[in-house]
Amino acid sequence: MGRKRNQGKARKAAKVKAREEAEEVRGNDKQATNLEQSLTAQMSNNNNAPTAGNDTIKMTCRHGFKIFDSAVSLQFATAFREAFYESAKGGGAGILSCLKAAEYATKDKFADVWNDSTKMEIAMSYFLFNGTRNILEGSNDVAKDCAVFARSIEQYIAVKLHQTRALVNFPKLNEIYNPSDVHTLVKFFRKRIPCSCLDAKYDEVKNITKMGMCYNQECSIPNGIVERSKTMYCSRCRCVTYCSPECQKAHWAQHKPICDNKAAIKAKFDAEH
Repeated sequence: MGRKRNQGKARKAAKVKAREEAEEVRGNDKQATNLEQSLTAQMSNNNNAPTAGNDTIKMTCRHGFKIFDSAVSLQFATAFREAFYESAKGGGAGILSCLKAAEYATKDKFADVWNDSTKMEIAMSYFLFNGTRNILEGSNDVAKDCAVFARSIEQYIAVKLHQTRALVNFPKLNEIYNPSDVHTLVKFFRKRIPCSCLDAKYDEVKNITKMGMCYNQECSIPNGIVERSKTMYCSRCRCVTYCSPECQKAHWAQHKPICDNKAAIKAKFDAEH
């Protein structure tokens, strides 16, 4: 009898534990859902863009974003986004400075995310999901921000966590932020989502000329924006691009210290890999 009572108590305890674990999973899932909805609304409101789920647009595909077990990654995503926009207030800072400020602002609180490629990939997949949805809604400005966030996380994972490349490709971050280059914007998302939701949109924009940037601040081209096919990388560091050899030469004195440092990092990486 004593053995049966003990077995009965053990079964009862196991059921209670199972119910508690199920409740915890549902709670985490609900928290992640609430965070996602809140972050989506904040991103749209921050850019004066239409919110998701309006009467004319019904989204059913998550474009690869899996919400389960994503609460901490979404908390990180909203903190990173807010820090980026806080740094961008006033319009004086460039996107690279704002991204660095967002990294510094979240590095300590979300160290477990920054050091975990899986959690970083969840955050990236959220930005890919939200950016894709905003492209389909016609809110390219919101999508452009999501693209910069996603690409910065993608490059961080490659350089710092997986160590599959030596340096961040800064021109790629700037190219994705060009408001006139919808071709690059749509292509970026289309290559990274598992669905075909952007196929039709890509067909619409694929003939738009892709644009690049000349990093010589004295370039005669307005804002240094030039057709990408006409740009050239610095062959030593591959961290800047120019519209011509003349602009590269004119910018060399300013670029040389950075180039020396980046070239040394790249040489060390190549030797070790």
